[in-house]
Amino acid sequence: MYRLGSALLLWALLSLVLTGCGGKGNGKEEGEKPAPVGGDKEKDKGPTGPTKKYEFSFTLPASEAAPTYAKERVSKLTIDGRDHSEPRADKRTVKAAIPAAKTKVKVEFSFWPNTYTNIVRGREVALVEGKAIAVDFTKKEKTDSELIKPIYVPTPNAVVEEMCKLAKVGKGDVVYDVGCGDGRMVIMAVKKFGAKKGVGIDIREELVKKCKDNAKTEGVDDRTEFRAADATKIEDFSEASVVLLYLGDYLNLALRPTLQKTLKPGARVVSHRFLMGDWKPDRTVGLKAKNLSELPEEYKLHLWTIKKP
Repeated sequence: MYRLGSALLLWALLSLVLTGCGGKGNGKEEGEKPAPVGGDKEKDKGPTGPTKKYEFSFTLPASEAAPTYAKERVSKLTIDGRDHSEPRADKRTVKAAIPAAKTKVKVEFSFWPNTYTNIVRGREVALVEGKAIAVDFTKKEKTDSELIKPIYVPTPNAVVEEMCKLAKVGKGDVVYDVGCGDGRMVIMAVKKFGAKKGVGIDIREELVKKCKDNAKTEGVDDRTEFRAADATKIEDFSEASVVLLYLGDYLNLALRPTLQKTLKPGARVVSHRFLMGDWKPDRTVGLKAKNLSELPEEYKLHLWTIKKP
């Protein structure tokens, strides 16, 4: 009986090993994962079903290397919402699995032409089988979507004051600040220079909220307005008699046509640091002031005055 019992126990243990621990019972070697339901066809499926493989040939704008203090400022390439950023290069061939039912796909490239400006360019691309689909993002096409997002760096208050002086802000003025950050330009224009109204526009909702809080704290919330918007979508600046800017070359150039077309004669535009291509400023002034780290720094301000046609 003892030998029979031992034999039965040994047989039970052997059966358990064979059926549940990597033996013949699941047909896999030790450590190998079981096949998913549906077999190898699962490898060809995306999140919504069967996929087809397409080849894309990209020509991409150069993207500035991320500074050590902001390593997240790197380029990003997505096809149909999926990340294909690496390896990063100006010319790339990418093979991507796309849901089989699709005939077009959204391609998006986010890049940094400099360390303070992020441009996100998107395009709807027709899918073609059997050959590489060329996508050149170095130039914006008319149908492309584009978002220009400068980083937030506050202008020192001493420089804001000089901008208001250069623009000759007074009691009859409506002052716009595009890319208003924490609202300091609009708030100073209204509180210290007596502008009858100030309007701040920023793409970041959290900064707009901060502007409203700051305006209330400074007691000028009844004469200021802040809203979240993409600056490049603004179609009319005619309400403004003064526009203050601290944005960047790319966004300045994007705003220039609307500023020139819709501002009334006599309106003034003042930009901290950045120019507007071949639209030469009427005046440029330099000044010394302490930066945000309380260190002395040189600053340049540029003034344009809208002329009569």
